[in-house]
Amino acid sequence: MRPASLQPVRWDVPQCDDYESPDAVRQYEREVRVHRAHTEPFDVTPLGAGVDGGYAVASGSGGRYVVDLVDGSARYDTCSCPDFLGNQLGTCKHLEAVRRAVAERPAWRRALARLAAPARPTVTVDARDGLRLRAVGAWPDALRAERARLVQPFGLLKALAEGAGAALRVVHAAEPAAERLALSAWHRRRRRLVEAWAARGDAGMEALRLPLFPYQREGVLHLVRSGRALLADDMGLGKTIQAIAACELLRRRGEARRVLIVTAASLKHQWAQEIARWTGERAAVLGGSPAQRTGALAMEATYTVLSYEITWRELTRLKALGADVLVLDEAQRAKNFRTKTAATLRALPSRFLFILTGTPVENRLDDLYALLQLVDPALLGPLWRFNLDFHRQDERGRIAGYKNLGELRRRVAPVVLRRERAEVLLELPPLVEQTRYTPLSPEQRELEGDYRAQAARLLAITERRALRKEEVDRLMMLLLKARQACNALELCDPRRRKRASSKLDELEALVAEITAQPRGKVIVFSEWVGMLALAAERLDRLGVGYAVLHGDVPTDRRPALLDRFREDAAVRVLLSTDAGGVGLNLQAASYVVHLDLPWNPARLDQRTARAHRMGQARGVSVTYLCAEEGIERGIERILAGKRAVLMASLRAGATVEELAAPSFSVALREMREVVEAAEEGAAVEGGEAAEEGAALPAEGDVAGARGARALLPGWLGSEGAPANDDAAAGAAVAQIVAEGAAPAALLARAAEASGGAAAEASGGAAAEASGGAAEASGGAAAEARGDRRHAEGPRVEAARRAAHDRLRLAHVVLDAGFAADAARAAYEALAGAISGLLEGPAPESHAALVAVVYRELVPRGGLPVEAHAVLARLHDLGILARAGVPLDATLARSAVDEAATWIDRLGAGGAQRAAEQSAGR
Repeated sequence: MRPASLQPVRWDVPQCDDYESPDAVRQYEREVRVHRAHTEPFDVTPLGAGVDGGYAVASGSGGRYVVDLVDGSARYDTCSCPDFLGNQLGTCKHLEAVRRAVAERPAWRRALARLAAPARPTVTVDARDGLRLRAVGAWPDALRAERARLVQPFGLLKALAEGAGAALRVVHAAEPAAERLALSAWHRRRRRLVEAWAARGDAGMEALRLPLFPYQREGVLHLVRSGRALLADDMGLGKTIQAIAACELLRRRGEARRVLIVTAASLKHQWAQEIARWTGERAAVLGGSPAQRTGALAMEATYTVLSYEITWRELTRLKALGADVLVLDEAQRAKNFRTKTAATLRALPSRFLFILTGTPVENRLDDLYALLQLVDPALLGPLWRFNLDFHRQDERGRIAGYKNLGELRRRVAPVVLRRERAEVLLELPPLVEQTRYTPLSPEQRELEGDYRAQAARLLAITERRALRKEEVDRLMMLLLKARQACNALELCDPRRRKRASSKLDELEALVAEITAQPRGKVIVFSEWVGMLALAAERLDRLGVGYAVLHGDVPTDRRPALLDRFREDAAVRVLLSTDAGGVGLNLQAASYVVHLDLPWNPARLDQRTARAHRMGQARGVSVTYLCAEEGIERGIERILAGKRAVLMASLRAGATVEELAAPSFSVALREMREVVEAAEEGAAVEGGEAAEEGAALPAEGDVAGARGARALLPGWLGSEGAPANDDAAAGAAVAQIVAEGAAPAALLARAAEASGGAAAEASGGAAAEASGGAAEASGGAAAEARGDRRHAEGPRVEAARRAAHDRLRLAHVVLDAGFAADAARAAYEALAGAISGLLEGPAPESHAALVAVVYRELVPRGGLPVEAHAVLARLHDLGILARAGVPLDATLARSAVDEAATWIDRLGAGGAQRAAEQSAGR
């Protein structure tokens, strides 16, 4: 028997006589499968010599299943596809395609007609009403004892594992059918055991790292008891926490080892943070390039977190992962849920499945059906049966209404749990916060990276001197534009209309979920009116009523506008700049969304306080939208550092005695972490030419920068530099830290306070900026080529003076508590002093400096090996600091003192004497 290739042919479209008649609908659904078998392409390949055998069927959609023809009656024929196993029709398009192939080949047709009964004892599948295994054909006495065992799912699976005898035929659909039946039986039996276990009061939730609210404990037990379940709590009730706690209980019971969490891309990192917080486990976050995904999978972490889009790309490797628990978060957010995504998720095997969504029904009951098909396909039956049972349909099959909803609630109750905020009001915490990380589009990434790269070049100038006023203006403008690029391209360039913005997509999804609740109201904050305008377009698309408040709204109109938001049930959203962030009472809202992050945490708190204040009886859920890469992640770290300092210093009952400082980056390092992510090691190449290359802003840019300055008070330092001494510098640092000022102030003022003018006069100390260039005082070095003997003393002395200026900065920041930055400044000071001893220009990296030292200085006795050893130790400390390893203050002070000792000894003529003394020892 040769393969058959079936091509589409014309075939009458089936019609249903009565959509309210079960028999008419069942016949119509069968005819739909026949129609598809004739109008779609199929390749049919016989797997044996006889017509009563298996046929591999490949469809045009890429699916490949096996059809078994058992005899000529067609009553026992099967297919291994999910549609056949679940549609309760006894047929599918693959089975009808094989029947078409047989009908179109006379030899096949005649051979099948001669088979009045099954030729061998056969285990087949009856899928007409429900799903069960069935033994057909003549069973010899030797096999009759096995017959009862083989029609039981566990018995058949065991027999298949051991190898069925040659005289026995098992259709290909029997194994997936037995697996479905066995899993269903296992969950029923397990549910009874878990209920008894929970009734004894030994649920084990006390072992979790953080306490749960009573309603959350109920949710955890629901998930653990059901094993495969849907948790449909309102937004803000802690579905994430309940799912993590359920996974931990399954692990403690020995029922689960690995967990796979599929969520919206913006929530991947929030899940990882919550997992670490509640379990202490480090989750593997799957994303980025194929190589990055390979690295994440290689972690073999207990928890693996990924987005829905990644499931399509990594299906094979995810299946190989062998996860015991599959968690689907924000399940309603997956596009085409009933098609491509659902098919992909169904292909991921797992004993336990937790589906989390605040909106299980967004538009129609079909939404709930699609979710529960993943939980248990048998629960609501095939879609045609579900429509018959719970829909009223007109003569054309369109939904006219719903019926039997009490029966629907009864049927889904064992696996679906939903609580609204009003039900658990007394248990709710007053404030729940979450951060959602949104990806940047390629255009956003490019534009934001360009702004950061320009900012990095300006920041590199601060290695030699303080920024001029116009440079600070431009720096602030660039940082402002980089932040706007994280929101939407239109904010940076109004000509870029209707481009992708994942923040606006996220907002749209959030508002849709919130407004699905009867009384849910939300305040949406942004720093920019333009962003609010873009948000308003999305609300128009959703058909959601809103009000807009910003600084240009006349004061006398604001009370009426706010009354509308409080009292008008149709106005569900207030779009506000910081004009609504101070002094207003807006307790009508129980949700707050921040579209962007300001530099100052106090402004975030002021915004949130508009809803979360005395008189708010519902609790407030706050969502921060943060770009998953770029400048906003740096700002997020700065905000966290400032909050930590505030809590540790002022909160009653705080027990913190030591705290890592936010670094001289409310100055240098953290600012570079913010802006140099796109251009690692950006450095200015040589003196005034480089400064000229840092283009001054156009008039419009200056205006924009001044506007940013008004929004970010405290950025600009005083016009005049303080006296160049340690006391003045220390006072400047202390003042700025106390003020909580944004980075530019510390960059400008602390550099001035610590000898920026002296550094500029000497050409700047050698620096290794962001792993980059070590610059020597180039002017004196260049003159040394003309008359080396006469110029050597002044050149070395100039380098030593510049090094001392850098050392002064090291002492200032060390006294302010910034150990890592002190070690770095000490390295730059010693590197500059050593570079001053060289005959040529300063090397551009640490590796190049080491090479020259051992090639030029050490062999001729120009530098003791001990001096280079100190430099190497300082460099290693910098590497550790950049890797996030805290630096002990005592170790940092020792390193700074060693650098100071060697800088003093490396003055004019001192290096040679030091080398001679070292050799003498």
